[in-house]
Amino acid sequence: VFDVDWTRNGRTLLSAGGDGTVRLWDSQAVGPYGRLSNIMTTKNQHSKPTGSGLTSTSLSTPAVPGSKAEPLVEVGGAALCVYRGHAPSTPVWSVSSAPSGYYFASAGSDYTARIWTTDRTSPVRVLSGHVSPGVNNVAWHPNCNYVLTAGDDKTCRMFDVQTGRCVRLLSGSSRGLNLVRVSPSGRYAAASGYDGVVRIWDLGNGRLVNELRAATTAASSSTLRHQQQLSSTGNFSEGMIHAMSFSSCGAALAVASEDRAVRIWDVRGAGNHLSDPTYFAAARGADATSSFGGSNGGLGTTTSQLSRMPANELCRPGMRVPTKVFGTNGVDVMDLKFTKRNLLLAVGNY
Repeated sequence: VFDVDWTRNGRTLLSAGGDGTVRLWDSQAVGPYGRLSNIMTTKNQHSKPTGSGLTSTSLSTPAVPGSKAEPLVEVGGAALCVYRGHAPSTPVWSVSSAPSGYYFASAGSDYTARIWTTDRTSPVRVLSGHVSPGVNNVAWHPNCNYVLTAGDDKTCRMFDVQTGRCVRLLSGSSRGLNLVRVSPSGRYAAASGYDGVVRIWDLGNGRLVNELRAATTAASSSTLRHQQQLSSTGNFSEGMIHAMSFSSCGAALAVASEDRAVRIWDVRGAGNHLSDPTYFAAARGADATSSFGGSNGGLGTTTSQLSRMPANELCRPGMRVPTKVFGTNGVDVMDLKFTKRNLLLAVGNY
């Protein structure tokens, strides 16, 4: 099982597995298969014989001296439905329930993502366009009209739910992407991959507007030892990012990477940082060429162009370093989730 997601009602759960299926579970069902369990039928000592000579029965647990009282039933969950539609024997990497409920989306290793409804076992939309088999993650836009995917072809794609067409192609990554998240406002999408860089796009125009890079000097000694072990074994992937989560207010982005640390970035006003020459030079290097054109110390931005830039693009706080870095005791953090009260939950490989 590679991914799980709660539906809107908070009771049913979706899971994506390596058998090419998505399954819907009822977490509050009684018994392992939705049936009563641990129930015995015994004679009621206080009951009166019926006309047929039989005594009435009641549900109770056996009386064993010294034993503790146990409930009459077990809540074990039950599988309600199996959804098949991805290519057979290909894993489904990600599943996400729509904020409005009823619909959910899945992404698998068959070049596609798919949109489903909970009352149909076949997909209602097939979202194609990725040029590599691995579509690693899927996320809903807050307005439920769009679905975003991240794939091994170094791109994120935004699909219209009504038509199934790709309406935004978010490019700029140097490696494959394994995670995509949409800000609560719905304006920005953040994606990360195998190069340890979080990239932020403006969904209004599809432009790459920011890059969040973790400084190696901020890593702890255990982090550096872990990186050395990965490089010595040939498994070093430049700090692959395992988890991301936007805060409910949209002001912070939590990132957990392969260096066993959790970083909190202030993403307020993140939309125009690459147009700031100072940040552009720090993020891309002094020899990089800006999309503005021209030349100015290798930045590609002339003085006249700087004068025409809006004031808020020149006087904005930098985002070159995270606001907080939380190290772990040699534990890989595999997932992150902000609650509605902006409490950050993390799960690790203990």
